[in-house]
Amino acid sequence: MLNVGECVIYGSHGLCSVRDILIPSFLERGKEKEYYQMISAVDAGSVLYVPVDGAEDKVRDVIAADEAEDLIDEIESAPDLELPEGKKAEPAIMEVIKRNMAEEMMSLVKALRRNKAIREAEGKRFASLNEKYLNIAEKLLYTELAFSLKTEKDDIKRRVLEELSQLPLETA
Repeated sequence: MLNVGECVIYGSHGLCSVRDILIPSFLERGKEKEYYQMISAVDAGSVLYVPVDGAEDKVRDVIAADEAEDLIDEIESAPDLELPEGKKAEPAIMEVIKRNMAEEMMSLVKALRRNKAIREAEGKRFASLNEKYLNIAEKLLYTELAFSLKTEKDDIKRRVLEELSQLPLETA
């Protein structure tokens, strides 16, 4: 069971803090059960209600600081995520975002950033749908890493982009 004040990753909602454990007033009489009231750190002001029963399958611990450092410092060795072309990429991207595992999210950010750089180098536009998913993935990942490393999201983004800029565009 989670404790009030604890921070966890709740699926594609990302970093959340448990504000309260309560029986919400919106539940139908006779069907009352306990819920976690969570505050999203990703979407400022968002309040989520998560049933206590079954929550352990939907939440995970925030990545440890040393793991966060390794994830950033070792971007080069992050597995290459092969995404299908065009709209076929959307389901694959959504699955990674839905699971929201830090290592996979780093691979997704790396793949989308690489694809964007290649498109720009070819004088082509980066698809707006891919831009949307890149923003979502970065927001979720950088919020978690910033929390772990007790720093700002912008610092994490700067570090990640610096590391990615050192990598070759073409994959082996």
